[in-house]
Amino acid sequence: MTITSYGSGAYRSAQPNQFVTNRGELNDLLRQLDTGKRSTTYAGLGIERRTSLDVNGKISSLDSWLTGIQRADVNLKLATQSVENFYKLTTETKNDARPDSYVPSSTGLSAPQVLAEEKFKQALDLLNVDVDGRFLFSGRTSDVEPVASYSLIMDGDGAGRAGLRQLVSERKQADLGTAGLGRLTVGGAATTVSIAEEAANPNYGFKLKGATTNSAGITPTYTAGPPANIAVDVTAQPQPGDAVRVQVALPDGTTEEVVLTARAAGSDGDGATTFEIGADPTATAGNLRTAMTAALGKEAKTSLSAASASVAAENFFAGSPSNPPLRVPGPPFDTATAAPAPGTDANTVIWYRGDDGPGSARATSTVQVDQSQSVNTGARANEQAFQIGLAQLAIFATETFPASDPNSKAGYEALAERVSNRIGYAENEQTPSEIVVELGSAQTGLSQAKERHSATKNYLQTTLDGVENVTTEEVAVQILSLQTRLQASYQTTSMLAQLSLTNYL
Repeated sequence: MTITSYGSGAYRSAQPNQFVTNRGELNDLLRQLDTGKRSTTYAGLGIERRTSLDVNGKISSLDSWLTGIQRADVNLKLATQSVENFYKLTTETKNDARPDSYVPSSTGLSAPQVLAEEKFKQALDLLNVDVDGRFLFSGRTSDVEPVASYSLIMDGDGAGRAGLRQLVSERKQADLGTAGLGRLTVGGAATTVSIAEEAANPNYGFKLKGATTNSAGITPTYTAGPPANIAVDVTAQPQPGDAVRVQVALPDGTTEEVVLTARAAGSDGDGATTFEIGADPTATAGNLRTAMTAALGKEAKTSLSAASASVAAENFFAGSPSNPPLRVPGPPFDTATAAPAPGTDANTVIWYRGDDGPGSARATSTVQVDQSQSVNTGARANEQAFQIGLAQLAIFATETFPASDPNSKAGYEALAERVSNRIGYAENEQTPSEIVVELGSAQTGLSQAKERHSATKNYLQTTLDGVENVTTEEVAVQILSLQTRLQASYQTTSMLAQLSLTNYL
């Protein structure tokens, strides 16, 4: 009979390796209970390691897209808020620039103009918004501040580069001309009154479009030219209330009508809106010439001056690094005939310094949101909607209308009307609301991609948890089972350790 395996000291060769194995298994189960993970290595997952590697790779890709979406969403929200605030500023200015809002002041600025100046400064700040050093309205050059400072835009740098005020002054001189009649001349002899454009047919000032009258004694004749001219013949005495109307086109595309009404001899009347009926047709024609000169001079100082400033401002804000603003050739400017030509970066302030390359502003920044889907989130401060709004805010804040000038009220109202009309945007022009809609569409695209990726990630994470994670209950059961086995082994080993031949027998 063999009883060696139950002999004294037999546990030394029978149990130590099993104890070590069980103890290691217990330590691993305790780690699983603490971390909730099945293994610290892919090898420990066995055949499931392939699933774990594949799912982890997919989740990593989703996380990178979700991170990009989150950053882009922040940028889009800030950009959208800036555009909405810009639109609010322009809308408020449109409402402020209402008729009869002129109030004489020591500065020559009415309250709506003072407000416009502050709104213009705010608009510049809105377009210079940045996130972590990334300028949202600079296109592809996101590290470049897109908009120059208020003082530089308005007054230049004092070292040769002209600002907006200088460009407006040059354009006004060119449009008004040396005589201040909008590059027109008034003449004639005997019973004829002539109005003519300058012989050089300049690109500035008034352009004659026609003349009409309701008087049987007056005959206007329009010649298109170029240069165009109008001849008004006083063939018989007009009646009080009869009117002569001359239509002129302005540089900003608007038209005005100069109306002179006949008044009885010896009666009082405004010399720029009426003419006195003289003793005979020759005297009446002379009075008409005088009144026409005064009327055109007033129109030049009011509506033409406003149109001139508007054109200069729009030319200025249409400028960019690759397309400098248009300027009147000169000096001298009041006799200029050649069309406006681009300035240079050396002599003209370029208000916008960002990317002005070809293509859509939205396409200047793209966010990859999926393997084959990207969303355009870019913007530029020189988009048409911003150019128009900035030009009107700036010109309304720049022009002054001194209380001592009898033409100030009419000049203010001519400018206010243009600002209000232009800042309302034409049908074929980009508006701030269009930019908001486009940015909103991009946000929708990001939101949909985020929702899709989040749902996919949740599904993959659930799958991954089933492979890599363990439940507390599962580990607890395994520990309890192992504990029972260890306890039985220890008890058996203890009993065997005390076994002798005497006890056995």
